[in-house]
Amino acid sequence: MLRWAGTDNLKAIDACITRLRLTVVDSARVNDAMCKRLGASGVVKLNKQTIQVIVGAKAESIGDAMKKVVARGPVAAASAEATPATAAPVAKPQAVPNAVSVAELVSPITGDVVALDQVPDEAFASKAVGDGVAVKPTDKIVVSPAAGTIVKIFNTNHAFCLETEKGAEIVVHMGIDTVALEGKGFKRLVEEGAQVSAGQPILEMDLDYLNENARSMISPVVCSNIDDFSGLIIKAQGHVVAGQTPLYEIKK
Repeated sequence: MLRWAGTDNLKAIDACITRLRLTVVDSARVNDAMCKRLGASGVVKLNKQTIQVIVGAKAESIGDAMKKVVARGPVAAASAEATPATAAPVAKPQAVPNAVSVAELVSPITGDVVALDQVPDEAFASKAVGDGVAVKPTDKIVVSPAAGTIVKIFNTNHAFCLETEKGAEIVVHMGIDTVALEGKGFKRLVEEGAQVSAGQPILEMDLDYLNENARSMISPVVCSNIDDFSGLIIKAQGHVVAGQTPLYEIKK
Protein backbone atom coordinates (compact mmCIF):
# COMPACT_ATOMS: atom_id res chain seq x y z
CA MET A 1 0.00 0.00 0.00
CA LEU A 2 2.79 2.44 0.82
CA ARG A 3 5.55 1.43 -1.59
CA TRP A 4 4.62 4.36 -3.86
CA ALA A 5 5.77 6.74 -1.10
CA GLY A 6 7.83 4.82 1.48
CA THR A 7 7.16 5.27 5.18
CA ASP A 8 10.46 7.09 5.71
CA ASN A 9 9.19 9.79 3.33
CA LEU A 10 5.83 10.25 5.09
CA LYS A 11 5.49 12.85 7.84
CA ALA A 12 1.69 13.12 8.14
CA ILE A 13 -1.40 11.46 6.65
CA ASP A 14 -4.75 13.24 6.43
CA ALA A 15 -7.77 12.96 4.15
CA CYS A 16 -10.64 14.94 2.69
CA ILE A 17 -13.74 13.44 1.06
CA THR A 18 -11.99 12.52 -2.21
CA ARG A 19 -8.26 12.84 -1.58
CA LEU A 20 -5.39 11.93 0.67
CA ARG A 21 -3.52 14.97 1.98
CA LEU A 22 0.05 13.94 2.70
CA THR A 23 2.98 15.79 4.21
CA VAL A 24 6.24 14.24 2.98
CA VAL A 25 9.97 14.81 3.26
CA ASP A 26 10.36 15.15 -0.50
CA SER A 27 7.47 15.01 -2.99
CA ALA A 28 9.92 14.09 -5.78
CA ARG A 29 10.35 10.69 -4.11
CA VAL A 30 6.64 9.86 -4.53
CA ASN A 31 6.11 7.36 -7.35
CA ASP A 32 3.22 8.90 -9.32
CA ALA A 33 2.99 6.04 -11.83
CA MET A 34 2.65 3.37 -9.14
CA CYS A 35 0.12 5.51 -7.30
CA LYS A 36 -2.09 5.70 -10.39
CA ARG A 37 -1.59 2.00 -11.14
CA LEU A 38 -2.99 1.26 -7.68
CA GLY A 39 -6.16 3.20 -8.50
CA ALA A 40 -5.50 6.90 -7.89
CA SER A 41 -7.00 9.17 -10.54
CA GLY A 42 -4.43 11.89 -9.97
CA VAL A 43 -1.47 13.09 -7.92
CA VAL A 44 -1.11 16.81 -7.20
CA LYS A 45 2.23 18.02 -5.81
CA LEU A 46 1.52 21.39 -4.21
CA ASN A 47 5.11 21.93 -3.11
CA LYS A 48 8.16 19.93 -2.03
CA GLN A 49 6.47 18.68 1.14
CA THR A 50 2.75 18.60 0.35
CA ILE A 51 0.94 16.26 -2.04
CA GLN A 52 -2.66 15.26 -2.65
CA VAL A 53 -3.64 11.86 -4.02
CA ILE A 54 -7.10 11.67 -5.61
CA VAL A 55 -8.70 8.35 -4.65
CA GLY A 56 -12.45 9.07 -4.53
CA ALA A 57 -14.99 8.81 -1.73
CA LYS A 58 -13.00 6.12 0.16
CA ALA A 59 -10.17 8.56 0.91
CA GLU A 60 -10.83 8.66 4.65
CA SER A 61 -10.82 4.85 5.04
CA ILE A 62 -7.70 4.55 2.87
CA GLY A 63 -5.98 7.16 5.03
CA ASP A 64 -6.89 5.22 8.18
CA ALA A 65 -5.53 2.01 6.64
CA MET A 66 -2.29 3.77 5.71
CA LYS A 67 -1.84 4.92 9.30
CA LYS A 68 -2.19 1.32 10.50
CA VAL A 69 0.45 0.16 8.00
CA VAL A 70 2.83 2.90 9.17
CA ALA A 71 2.30 1.85 12.79
CA ARG A 72 3.37 -1.72 11.98
CA GLY A 73 6.81 -0.71 10.74
CA PRO A 74 8.85 0.60 7.80
CA VAL A 75 7.86 0.06 4.17
CA ALA A 76 10.52 0.75 1.55
CA ALA A 77 9.63 2.92 -1.42
CA ALA A 78 9.51 1.35 -4.87
CA SER A 79 12.02 2.71 -7.32
CA ALA A 80 10.77 4.43 -10.44
CA GLU A 81 12.44 1.68 -12.48
CA ALA A 82 10.39 -0.98 -10.69
CA THR A 83 7.13 0.48 -11.89
CA PRO A 84 5.83 -0.94 -15.18
CA ALA A 85 5.22 1.55 -17.93
CA THR A 86 1.61 2.57 -18.30
CA ALA A 87 -0.21 2.76 -21.58
CA ALA A 88 -0.90 6.15 -23.08
CA PRO A 89 -4.31 7.46 -21.99
CA VAL A 90 -7.13 6.98 -24.45
CA ALA A 91 -9.18 10.08 -25.17
CA LYS A 92 -12.75 9.73 -23.94
CA PRO A 93 -15.58 10.57 -26.32
CA GLN A 94 -17.54 13.72 -25.56
CA ALA A 95 -21.12 13.33 -24.43
CA VAL A 96 -23.58 13.75 -27.24
CA PRO A 97 -27.06 15.25 -26.83
CA ASN A 98 -28.94 12.16 -28.08
CA ALA A 99 -27.12 9.70 -25.78
CA VAL A 100 -29.08 8.03 -22.98
CA SER A 101 -29.34 10.23 -19.89
CA VAL A 102 -28.01 8.75 -16.65
CA ALA A 103 -28.87 11.69 -14.41
CA GLU A 104 -29.87 15.32 -14.68
CA LEU A 105 -28.65 17.33 -11.73
CA VAL A 106 -30.14 20.48 -10.28
CA SER A 107 -27.90 22.98 -8.57
CA PRO A 108 -27.35 22.06 -4.91
CA ILE A 109 -26.60 25.71 -4.11
CA THR A 110 -28.11 29.10 -4.85
CA GLY A 111 -25.38 31.29 -6.31
CA ASP A 112 -23.31 31.98 -9.40
CA VAL A 113 -21.85 29.33 -11.72
CA VAL A 114 -18.05 29.12 -12.02
CA ALA A 115 -16.33 27.01 -14.68
CA LEU A 116 -14.42 24.10 -13.17
CA ASP A 117 -11.09 25.25 -14.63
CA GLN A 118 -11.52 28.51 -12.69
CA VAL A 119 -11.73 26.79 -9.30
CA PRO A 120 -8.73 27.83 -7.14
CA ASP A 121 -7.72 24.23 -6.45
CA GLU A 122 -5.56 22.27 -8.89
CA ALA A 123 -7.18 18.90 -8.22
CA PHE A 124 -10.65 20.20 -9.06
CA ALA A 125 -9.54 22.57 -11.85
CA SER A 126 -7.64 19.78 -13.63
CA LYS A 127 -10.69 17.47 -13.33
CA ALA A 128 -8.62 14.92 -11.39
CA VAL A 129 -11.50 14.66 -8.90
CA GLY A 130 -14.16 14.48 -11.63
CA ASP A 131 -16.01 16.58 -14.19
CA GLY A 132 -18.69 19.16 -13.54
CA VAL A 133 -18.99 22.81 -12.57
CA ALA A 134 -18.72 24.95 -9.45
CA VAL A 135 -21.03 27.46 -7.79
CA LYS A 136 -20.19 30.41 -5.55
CA PRO A 137 -22.98 30.35 -2.95
CA THR A 138 -25.18 33.26 -1.95
CA ASP A 139 -27.52 31.28 0.33
CA LYS A 140 -26.96 29.05 3.35
CA ILE A 141 -28.83 25.86 2.39
CA VAL A 142 -27.18 23.06 0.39
CA VAL A 143 -29.56 20.53 -1.17
CA SER A 144 -29.21 17.19 -2.92
CA PRO A 145 -28.65 17.68 -6.66
CA ALA A 146 -30.48 14.44 -7.52
CA ALA A 147 -32.38 11.54 -6.01
CA GLY A 148 -30.17 8.87 -4.50
CA THR A 149 -28.24 7.78 -1.42
CA ILE A 150 -25.94 9.91 0.71
CA VAL A 151 -23.02 7.50 0.85
CA LYS A 152 -20.60 9.83 2.63
CA ILE A 153 -20.68 13.05 4.63
CA PHE A 154 -17.21 14.12 5.65
CA ASN A 155 -16.81 14.40 9.41
CA THR A 156 -16.34 18.18 9.22
CA ASN A 157 -19.62 18.46 7.26
CA HIS A 158 -18.12 20.54 4.44
CA ALA A 159 -18.65 17.93 1.71
CA PHE A 160 -20.80 14.96 0.82
CA CYS A 161 -21.02 12.23 -1.81
CA LEU A 162 -24.31 11.20 -3.39
CA GLU A 163 -24.82 8.04 -5.42
CA THR A 164 -27.68 8.45 -7.87
CA GLU A 165 -30.15 5.71 -8.72
CA LYS A 166 -28.14 4.81 -11.86
CA GLY A 167 -24.73 4.79 -10.20
CA ALA A 168 -23.32 8.27 -10.79
CA GLU A 169 -21.20 9.41 -7.83
CA ILE A 170 -21.64 13.13 -7.19
CA VAL A 171 -19.30 15.03 -4.88
CA VAL A 172 -20.55 18.36 -3.51
CA HIS A 173 -17.61 20.15 -1.89
CA MET A 174 -18.46 23.41 -0.15
CA GLY A 175 -15.56 25.81 -0.54
CA ILE A 176 -11.84 25.21 -0.95
CA ASP A 177 -9.66 23.94 1.92
CA THR A 178 -12.71 24.25 4.21
CA VAL A 179 -11.62 21.00 5.89
CA ALA A 180 -9.17 23.23 7.79
CA LEU A 181 -12.11 24.93 9.55
CA GLU A 182 -12.76 21.65 11.41
CA GLY A 183 -16.52 21.77 10.95
CA LYS A 184 -17.09 25.38 11.93
CA GLY A 185 -19.70 27.00 9.73
CA PHE A 186 -21.35 23.73 8.65
CA LYS A 187 -24.30 21.74 10.01
CA ARG A 188 -25.50 18.44 8.58
CA LEU A 189 -29.25 17.99 8.17
CA VAL A 190 -29.23 14.28 7.21
CA GLU A 191 -27.02 11.32 8.05
CA GLU A 192 -24.97 8.95 5.90
CA GLY A 193 -27.11 6.27 4.31
CA ALA A 194 -30.13 8.53 3.92
CA GLN A 195 -32.28 8.11 0.82
CA VAL A 196 -32.88 11.62 -0.49
CA SER A 197 -34.80 13.34 -3.25
CA ALA A 198 -33.57 16.10 -5.54
CA GLY A 199 -33.80 19.42 -3.72
CA GLN A 200 -33.83 17.92 -0.22
CA PRO A 201 -31.71 19.98 2.24
CA ILE A 202 -28.44 18.24 3.20
CA LEU A 203 -26.28 20.93 4.83
CA GLU A 204 -26.76 24.34 6.39
CA MET A 205 -23.94 26.89 6.30
CA ASP A 206 -23.03 29.98 8.29
CA LEU A 207 -22.18 31.85 5.12
CA ASP A 208 -20.99 35.02 6.87
CA TYR A 209 -18.44 33.03 8.88
CA LEU A 210 -17.35 30.98 5.88
CA ASN A 211 -16.94 33.97 3.57
CA GLU A 212 -14.70 35.53 6.19
CA ASN A 213 -12.64 32.45 7.11
CA ALA A 214 -12.52 30.08 4.12
CA ARG A 215 -9.83 30.42 1.46
CA SER A 216 -12.61 30.44 -1.13
CA MET A 217 -16.29 29.52 -1.07
CA ILE A 218 -16.33 28.52 -4.74
CA SER A 219 -17.91 25.06 -4.44
CA PRO A 220 -17.29 22.25 -6.96
CA VAL A 221 -20.11 19.86 -7.88
CA VAL A 222 -18.50 16.98 -9.79
CA CYS A 223 -19.21 13.46 -10.99
CA SER A 224 -16.26 11.56 -9.54
CA ASN A 225 -16.81 8.41 -11.64
CA ILE A 226 -17.36 10.24 -14.93
CA ASP A 227 -15.04 7.72 -16.63
CA ASP A 228 -17.88 5.20 -16.29
CA PHE A 229 -19.99 7.33 -18.63
CA SER A 230 -19.56 9.09 -21.97
CA GLY A 231 -19.44 12.54 -20.40
CA LEU A 232 -21.74 15.33 -19.37
CA ILE A 233 -23.48 18.38 -20.80
CA ILE A 234 -23.35 21.61 -18.80
CA LYS A 235 -26.76 23.30 -18.68
CA ALA A 236 -26.27 26.15 -16.22
CA GLN A 237 -24.68 29.54 -16.51
CA GLY A 238 -24.97 32.74 -14.52
CA HIS A 239 -27.20 32.66 -11.45
CA VAL A 240 -28.68 29.34 -10.27
CA VAL A 241 -31.25 28.45 -7.62
CA ALA A 242 -30.80 25.46 -5.30
CA GLY A 243 -33.11 22.58 -6.14
CA GLN A 244 -34.53 24.31 -9.22
CA THR A 245 -31.97 25.24 -11.89
CA PRO A 246 -30.67 22.34 -14.04
CA LEU A 247 -26.88 22.17 -13.57
CA TYR A 248 -25.66 19.40 -15.88
CA GLU A 249 -26.74 16.12 -17.42
CA ILE A 250 -24.66 12.94 -17.30
CA LYS A 251 -24.79 10.79 -20.43
CA LYS A 252 -24.31 7.02 -20.65
